[in-house]
Amino acid sequence: MTSQEIDILLTDRCKNLDLKGRAFQILDRIFTNNSNDKKFLCGFERSEIKLAFDRFEFQIGNRKGISCIKTRIGLYVTDKTKVWLDNMEPIGYYELETDVNGDVLDDFFVIEKEKFVKDIGIISHFQKMNNKLPNEYLRRNHIQYEFVSYISLVGTLFISKQFEGCGRFIQRAYTYLKETDNTLLDKDYLKESTLFLTMVTTYLLTNNLVTDGLQQELSENKNCG
Repeated sequence: MTSQEIDILLTDRCKNLDLKGRAFQILDRIFTNNSNDKKFLCGFERSEIKLAFDRFEFQIGNRKGISCIKTRIGLYVTDKTKVWLDNMEPIGYYELETDVNGDVLDDFFVIEKEKFVKDIGIISHFQKMNNKLPNEYLRRNHIQYEFVSYISLVGTLFISKQFEGCGRFIQRAYTYLKETDNTLLDKDYLKESTLFLTMVTTYLLTNNLVTDGLQQELSENKNCG
């Protein structure tokens, strides 16, 4: 039997078992059952997620000692930067695992990227800023240790999606800059850290990620520094 014949045989098997259709049906049910869980899609809205069949995968004699078929549906969002095929950026997948007779063995729903962390690219900005951080600022008895702690918590809380807390520490950082002689701060680090604060503040405000009261406070202070 040629490789082409094997390919046709396996593909026909998947079609006869309607694995693609079943995978889409179960995935639709998963979305419906979790529609009230705001954290389920890691910040993405259901309306912005595109579904596309990715592949069938046959596994023969895997480590579980069984042969199975994996049907994968990709989860994508539109990204017009042209980095991705058809402007579709992958953010996760749904995978239905069945035996060769089509009986369900397991399934997996995976979101690999979080919307807000992905959108802002905060990690790269954080790294760039910390490249300008003088090492002595990390000493607990240093005068700038307090400011560095605030900046660090801004990044950490944002990544953890604790946006209200993130906004609060932005406010503390702004207050520090108002009440402290900025000439004592390293100029390069001050420049990068204030740009960082402004960027995160703008993102929190634009996406309505904090309460109204904090929005007002951040709006008044976002040009600080």
